[in-house]
Amino acid sequence: MKRTNLLATAGLTLLLLAGCKGNSNEAAKDPVTATKDIAAAIRANDYDRLSHIIVPPDLYAKLDAKYKDEAAKRPAPTAEEQKQFTDQMTKMTAADAEDKLFAEIQPKLAQIEPQAKMMVPMVAGMAGQGIQSSTTMSAAEKTQASALLTAITKWATTAPFSNPDKAKEAIKVVVTGARDLKLNTLEEARALTLPQAAQKMGIALGAMRKALGVYGFDTDKALASFDATKVSETGDNAVVKVTYTLMDTPITYDVNMVKRDGRWYSADAVKNIEDQLAKPAEVAPPAMTSDTMTPDAMPTDGSAPDMSSGEPPQEIPSDQGAQDNMSTPPANADDSGDKQQGN
Repeated sequence: MKRTNLLATAGLTLLLLAGCKGNSNEAAKDPVTATKDIAAAIRANDYDRLSHIIVPPDLYAKLDAKYKDEAAKRPAPTAEEQKQFTDQMTKMTAADAEDKLFAEIQPKLAQIEPQAKMMVPMVAGMAGQGIQSSTTMSAAEKTQASALLTAITKWATTAPFSNPDKAKEAIKVVVTGARDLKLNTLEEARALTLPQAAQKMGIALGAMRKALGVYGFDTDKALASFDATKVSETGDNAVVKVTYTLMDTPITYDVNMVKRDGRWYSADAVKNIEDQLAKPAEVAPPAMTSDTMTPDAMPTDGSAPDMSSGEPPQEIPSDQGAQDNMSTPPANADDSGDKQQGN
C-alpha cells in the first residue's frame, strides 16, 4: 500500500513539474516579474524562452510564419558557401582544435593589449561625444549610456588580452560552444526552425559571455545584480525601473511594458516586431553561420557587448532600443522557475 501511495505521489509530482515546464514560455501577469523573467532567460542563455516571453503569442506565431516563408524563398547555398561553412566548423570542433587555434593567435597576443589601451580611449571619447550631442536621447538615457560606456571602457583598457593562459581558457570555451552547436553543414543550419535557431543562438551567446568572463567582463555577475521595481501602472501600460551593476558601475533605466491578454511584454519589442511584420517579406539570412563561434568572436580588440541589450536572436527582429528588454533575474535559477509558476 505504501509502495502504491509512493508511486502515485511520484507520478503526481512529475505531472505538476511537466505542467510547470509547459508554461515556461508564457509571460508573467505582472510587469515587474515579466521584466525579471526576460533577464532570467538571458542569464540562462534560453533564447527560445526569451523569444516567446518578450512578445505576445499572436505576434510570435506571425513571426514564425514569416520566418518559414523567408527561409523557403532563400536561394540554395553554393558549393563554395557549403565548403566554407563545413571547413570552419570542422576547424572549430576538431579534437585538436584548442591547440591549433592557440597556435594561430599566439603570435598576435603581444600586440592586442597595447592596441586596446591605445584605441579604446579614443573610441570611447568619440562615443561619449556622440552620446552628449544626440538629439534623440533623453537626459536620463544619456546618463545611462555614459555610465555604460564608462564601465566598458574601464574593462577594455585593463583586460589581460595578452595573457596566453587566458587565451587558452577562452579558446576552450569557444570551441566547447562550437561543439555544442552540433551543426556540421550549412544545410543543417538553414533547416533550423525558429525555436531551434533561438536555441542554437543561446548556445553561441552563452559561450561568448563565458569567454568575456575569462577576461573579467562578468556578465553573470552583472545579471545577478539586477533589480526591478514598478514606477507606474496605468491600464495596459507600465514603467519598470531597472538597476544593475556592471564593472562596479551602477546602471539605471526605465523599461516600458505593455499588457496583452493579461500578460506583460516589452513595449519596444512589441512595436518593433509589429513594424517588422508590416514590412514586405525579404529573404532571411542563414539561421546560423560558422562565424558565430570563430576565434574572431573573442574579445581581442577591446570590444564588449552592450550589457543593457536584451535583444533576442538575430533571426527574431528586435528593436534598436533593446536595452529596455533587460532586467533582473531571480537570485538563482530555481527562483526563476518558482516565480514563473506563480504567473
